[in-house]
Amino acid sequence: MFGGRLCRLLAGDPRIELTAGARDRAKVEALAAELGIAGLVLDWQHDLDRVLAGHPFDVLVHVAGPFQGQAYAVAETCIRHGVHYLDLADDRAFVCGIDRLDAVAKAAGLLVCSGASTAPALTGAVLEQALQDDGSVDRVSFGIVPGNDAPRGRALMEAILSGAGKPIPDQPGRRVWADLRRLAVPGLGRRWVAACDLPEPALFRQRFGIADVHAAAGLELTVLHVGLWLLALPVRLGVVKTLLPAAAPLAWIADRFRAFGSDRGGLRIDLQGAGGARSWSLIAEGGDGPFVPATPAAALVRKLARGEVHKRGAMPCIGLLSLAEIEREWRQAHLRIAAGWGDDGAAYQPSLYRRVLGASYEEMSAAGQRLHEGVELQWEGRCSVDGPMNPVGRVLAALFRLPPAVADAPIAVEFAVRGGYETWTRRVGGRAMRSRQYIGLRRPAGWIVERFGPLAFDLQLPVRDSRLELVMSGMRFAGMPLPRFCWPRIRAAETEQEGRFRFDVEIGLPGIGRLVRYRGFLTGR
Repeated sequence: MFGGRLCRLLAGDPRIELTAGARDRAKVEALAAELGIAGLVLDWQHDLDRVLAGHPFDVLVHVAGPFQGQAYAVAETCIRHGVHYLDLADDRAFVCGIDRLDAVAKAAGLLVCSGASTAPALTGAVLEQALQDDGSVDRVSFGIVPGNDAPRGRALMEAILSGAGKPIPDQPGRRVWADLRRLAVPGLGRRWVAACDLPEPALFRQRFGIADVHAAAGLELTVLHVGLWLLALPVRLGVVKTLLPAAAPLAWIADRFRAFGSDRGGLRIDLQGAGGARSWSLIAEGGDGPFVPATPAAALVRKLARGEVHKRGAMPCIGLLSLAEIEREWRQAHLRIAAGWGDDGAAYQPSLYRRVLGASYEEMSAAGQRLHEGVELQWEGRCSVDGPMNPVGRVLAALFRLPPAVADAPIAVEFAVRGGYETWTRRVGGRAMRSRQYIGLRRPAGWIVERFGPLAFDLQLPVRDSRLELVMSGMRFAGMPLPRFCWPRIRAAETEQEGRFRFDVEIGLPGIGRLVRYRGFLTGR
């Protein structure tokens, strides 16, 4: 679930010679062939000592969970062979207990680091950024809310179920998957979360002196989240010891509901201190959410390869990475992940079009990049408008408030950015056209959805010779797909001329012809 994504993040870095190791030969060979890396078939519980003795590895990243109840055999084997060790654990006991290896790790001159993942590496980096900015934080509360499409491996299911209903140490009255509440993540809306036994309460108290820390996670679908809360009730009452034996049937049931959720997940962290309240949020779209736990490990491996990590010893992954270093991982991988401070997602970066276009964004004209960066929210210019070609077209144009025909008229475009969405308001000829643009559910990379009221259009965005085109690929009315013969004919392009952003958009209907064509230029105010 996470190891393959970590390999995809690191593959191609000239400083890193990468080897992927796992038990499943077919999967290892397929991944190695896809990424052009080495593959190694091994059972880490039996073969690791022999493998490390025969290969000059510099660092090993351990992703074979669940880490609940797991010993430190992998880390100890790495220390014996002089190999730096990282893992993606988020289990409180495992991460907080790694310092028992501190003396031997220091003696070997090695970094042994646990929790190079969302919790506690990313959450800790957010907290450290807030402390640098404001200087005081008294309370931390956060919730992790993956999309329902996220793959659920056996290890993840076992990790969730092993603690459900059990008390959380050092947090009187709190139990795993209890304390139901709703969490609002900008761009995702309100989702259920419940208490989890994560490392942050202990680590933040120990490192930063913050005693009030609440960690939570949630399932996107209410039926699954509340269902697990109900299933954990016998454990809370002491009737059942653990839900772990139910991992296989519950995974099968959860898979039956996969189509009812989405490929959008996120994270929200709320901080309170003497200076007031602040929040930081992240949204991951297009199924890119499972990359988030792998990004801190990828960033730390790169720092080791560059010789920029000087700490040695065994420790949780806090204080080794900045928030900017972690964010850089998903930006340079062109993932559809955005994050920022604030309650409404207005500060989310990268911008919508940068996330949609990925590497192609840099191929756009400079004027196009400036407009779509989402920094300047008001643009003005001039345009000409060609109207409908017949009476039926004129009726439809008036119904949709399309601008009237005019040879030369002022045009103003305003952008409102919230929660990963952009609302465009175009004003020309005394009329306003308003649409909302967003990535959409289960859409391929390079696609965007533009919605005018109940009508939503899927648009591909190819970039050719600095020219951005919008190509019609689908249409829905009130969420229902419409057949191709109903689709409007759209011809749209964005270019640059004499340093100005230029647009040319024509919309028509089969059998009716052109409804409107407007073309001209825009400059930022």
